[in-house]
Amino acid sequence: MTRGADLYRLQCLDSEGDAKQRRLAEVEAALGESESLKQAHRALESAQALAQRWALRQRDLELETQGVSDEISRSEQRLYGGVVKNPKELADLQAKGAALRRRRQKLEDDLLEAMVKQEEAEAVHAQAQKHLNETQAHWSAQQADLMAEREMLQGRLAEIEQARAELLPRIEVGDLAAYQALRCRKGGLAVVQVRDKACGVCGVAVPPSLEWQLRQEGLGYCGNCERIIVRI
Repeated sequence: MTRGADLYRLQCLDSEGDAKQRRLAEVEAALGESESLKQAHRALESAQALAQRWALRQRDLELETQGVSDEISRSEQRLYGGVVKNPKELADLQAKGAALRRRRQKLEDDLLEAMVKQEEAEAVHAQAQKHLNETQAHWSAQQADLMAEREMLQGRLAEIEQARAELLPRIEVGDLAAYQALRCRKGGLAVVQVRDKACGVCGVAVPPSLEWQLRQEGLGYCGNCERIIVRI
C-alpha cells in the first residue's frame, strides 16, 4: 500500500472508532433504570399511598360509626328501659340520643364519601400498576437490545484497535505525527480523498503541482484546509 493509502486506512479506522465510541457512551448512559420507569414507579407509589389513606379513613369511620351506634343503643335502653324516672334526666337522655343520631348521620355521610374516594383511588392504583407493568416490559426489551448493541460495539472497537496496531508500523513517523496533529486541529478528520479533482472536504480544486505530488508520493496537503489529500 502507498503512504496515502495507509494514512487513509488509518483515518477510516479512527473515524469509525470515534463514531463507535460515541455510540457506546450513549448506550452506556441509556443502560439502567430509565426516567419513564422511575416516573411509573413514583406514580404507583403515590397511587398506592392514596388508596391506603382512604382505606384507613374508611376503617376509622366504620369503627367510629359503630361506636356511636353502640352508644345510641345504650342510651335508648336507659331511656326506654324504665330505669330512669327523673324527668330532667329523661330529657337529657333524649337530647343526648338526638345529638348522637346527628353525629352518626354525619359519620355515615363521611363514610359514604370515603368509600367512593377509596374506590376511585383503587382504580387509579390499578391503572398505575398496569402502566408500570407495560413500562417495565418495554424497558426490559430495550435493555436487552442495548446490552446486545454494547457487546457488538465493544467487539468492533477491539477489531479496530487490532487493525490499527497492525497498520501503524507501516506508516512513516513523520506522516503519523502530521496525521495526529491534524486530527486534533481538524475535528478528527485529517485525511481526505480527491473528489472530482478537488479536496473532498473543502472543495478547493487540486492544482497541477499537487496532482504531480499525489502521483509521485501518494499524498499531499490541501492549500486551503491544510488536510492531507490522498488519491486511492
